[in-house]
Amino acid sequence: MALFKSEEERAAERAERERVAAAQQQARAAEQARLAQEQAAREHAASPLGRAQAAHAAGQAFFEIQLDVGQTQGVATFGEARADERRTDAHLGVLGAIEQVGWRLEHVGYVFVQTGQESTDKFVTTGQRIAVTGKTVGIYLFRRA
Repeated sequence: MALFKSEEERAAERAERERVAAAQQQARAAEQARLAQEQAAREHAASPLGRAQAAHAAGQAFFEIQLDVGQTQGVATFGEARADERRTDAHLGVLGAIEQVGWRLEHVGYVFVQTGQESTDKFVTTGQRIAVTGKTVGIYLFRRA
């Protein structure tokens, strides 16, 4: 091995290092893309639509899904209690997509799930005012179409 390398040898070594670095970067990018694709597939399988597709493919006669349709945030302060309610219709697109998979909406029910409460003493009179926090859940039962 010579002590001094020619300009061509140094250029060839530099090109080889760049080629190896590019190949490694390409391999990392391919691995990241594969992991992202696997994550997206897991998320879809866990979604309401993914679960409906899996149940239909498994030949099940019924499929049930529970979706949040509203939130209530109760606040109790200084002798008064109030609640702010928010409703969403985002679940309507999900219900339509489930029917397109091959299910027919058979029955719907709603329940309120309490997740917390706050209380405060009333002014002037005795007792307390209570503000409840929770969510409204829609329970949807589908039958195979």
